[in-house]
Amino acid sequence: MGISERRQQERQERRASIVEAAKAVFLEKGIEHTTMKDIADRAELSKAALYIYFKNKEELTFELLHTSFQLVQDLIDQAAAEGTDGYHKLELIARSFLEMFDQQAEYIYFSLIMEQYSYSISRQLPTTQKCLALLTDIQQSIVALLNEGIRDGSIRRDLEAEKSAVLFLHMAISFMQRISLMRGVFDPERTYKTAELVEQMFNIFLHSLK
Repeated sequence: MGISERRQQERQERRASIVEAAKAVFLEKGIEHTTMKDIADRAELSKAALYIYFKNKEELTFELLHTSFQLVQDLIDQAAAEGTDGYHKLELIARSFLEMFDQQAEYIYFSLIMEQYSYSISRQLPTTQKCLALLTDIQQSIVALLNEGIRDGSIRRDLEAEKSAVLFLHMAISFMQRISLMRGVFDPERTYKTAELVEQMFNIFLHSLK
């Protein structure tokens, strides 16, 4: 490995360590209460060094949002590779979303960034555009699977794939966000777990495809 390649690798590793530090502080203090100094301290960097990699907290939040979207895209790609037909692939995606909700809830939390920083999206900053491009890819992947199911007969033929894909993504992500935030608020006497509500939501959507 040459000197330039080594420096590039070191820069990427440092950038990744900063993102991990930001994630940890965001989860502890909340995005709105975190400062760049907090992140620099956790990453064991000076503020000046931190600003070399990220201009502000906004860039870091969208970097984490991109990570959460990439996880979703990976889940969809895996389901597309393993499923037997369009409907089965969507079933696998729903199961993967449920596992994500149960085991990696922090990424559900970071998906709230899209709402909290909507003013940034309207300004078309490079960091927000990268997230929007990936979100568009995710939506088109769902459209493709719905159309595949319509063609192979596993999904009803009168379904509008474009509208259903938008509904699926917004319903899934928004509902998981709300349930995640309200985990400790629901009636403690209930006889079901919050994850069961998420599962029921997916079951209702999948049933509507038949």
